[in-house]
Amino acid sequence: MANHDICTKTMWALSVPLGVLLVLFIALTAYATYSFHIFVPIAPNNEIDCEQMFNTTSEAYLLYMENRTLLEPSRNDKNCFQIRRRRYLPLDMPKSMAGNHNMFFIRVVSKDYDFVEEVLTMMHSPIHFFCFPIDISASEIFKERMFRLGDCIINVLVPRELFNTSTAHGMLNAHRKCLKEIDEFDWKHAVINAEHDLPLHSTKFLSRRSRRLRDMVEINGVHFKEETLLAADPNDTSSHLYQVSRNWIQHLCSVATISHSQHKTLYDFLLKMPDFDLPNDQHRETSVVETNCDTKKYDVDGSCLYAMEDFPSIRNTTRLFIRGDPHYDFGFVQCVHEVVFERTYFDPISNKNANNYLYGSHKNLINDYRN
Repeated sequence: MANHDICTKTMWALSVPLGVLLVLFIALTAYATYSFHIFVPIAPNNEIDCEQMFNTTSEAYLLYMENRTLLEPSRNDKNCFQIRRRRYLPLDMPKSMAGNHNMFFIRVVSKDYDFVEEVLTMMHSPIHFFCFPIDISASEIFKERMFRLGDCIINVLVPRELFNTSTAHGMLNAHRKCLKEIDEFDWKHAVINAEHDLPLHSTKFLSRRSRRLRDMVEINGVHFKEETLLAADPNDTSSHLYQVSRNWIQHLCSVATISHSQHKTLYDFLLKMPDFDLPNDQHRETSVVETNCDTKKYDVDGSCLYAMEDFPSIRNTTRLFIRGDPHYDFGFVQCVHEVVFERTYFDPISNKNANNYLYGSHKNLINDYRN
C-alpha cells in the first residue's frame, strides 16, 4: 500500500512539470503560428502564371485568351476558420507597415461572394474598416455568407438591414448606414466604390493619397472644399457639385473619397437632390464612358469592363480603380490581385519611406517570394 502511494505521488510530481511544459509548448506553437501569419504575408494562390500575361505574344497568353478563367463559387463556409484558412486577413501588422490615417472602404454588394472576398483580400489591412451593405436582390446564400464574413472579421461591417439600391437615394442611404455605424471611430477618409471595382494600388498608397485631401471631398477626380459643400443648393442643377455628383451616382458611385468631417454635409446635400433610377441589368446605360474599351464589354452603367487584354497596360495607368467582370474573366481579377500584392509589399513607389520589411528582402517579384 505504501509503495502504491509513493508511485502515485511520484507520477503526480512528474506530471505537473510535464503538463506545464506541454502548455508552454502549445502556447509557443500558437504564438509562432499567429506571428507567422502576421509578419509573413501569404501571396495569392493562382493557377495562372500572371507574369506570362504581360507578353501578349506568348503561348501562355494566347492559350488563356481562348479559355479564360471564370468565377467558380467556393463552398459555403460553416465557421470563421475556413475563411481565414482560405484568405490572408490578418488581425495585426508590424508597426513599420501601419499608419495613423485610418480609412473606411464602402461598397454596396448583391452577388459574387468570392469576388467580394478576393477584392477584400487585395485591400485588407487591420488598421482600416470595410463595410458592405447588401442590396435586397441578393440571394439567401449570398446574404448568409456576407453576414458570416462580417461576424468573423473584426474590421468588416455587414449591416443586417437590406437596401433597395436601384435608385440614387437607396444607394446613398446604404452608404450613410455604413458611415453612421462607426462614426464615433477615428477614421479619416472614406472611399466609396462600385460593386465590381478593382484596386490597382496598395491600401497604404490610397491612404497616403487621401491624407493630402485633408477636409476636402473628391468625386470623380474633382475636389470640393468645405465652403462649397456648406453653400451647395441641391436644386441648382447648373452647379459644378450637382453635375459631378449626379454623374458619380449615375455610374454606381465609382469613385469618391470623402473626409470624415464632411460626410454628413455631403450626404445631406446628395439626399436632397432629386431621386432617380440607376442602371441595372434590365435597364442598361446605352452611352459608354470609354469608347476605346479594348474588351468592347461594358457594365450596366456604360463603364468599360477590363480583362486580360488590358493587363499589360495596367501598370502604367494613373487610375486608382478599374471595373472587372468575374463571370467574363476572373483570371484577370486574380492577376490584378498579384499586382496589388507586389505594390503592397515590394513596390518602392507604393512603399516610399515605409521601411517595408519585405521590400528589403531582395525579392523582386511575387514568384521569387513564393519560392
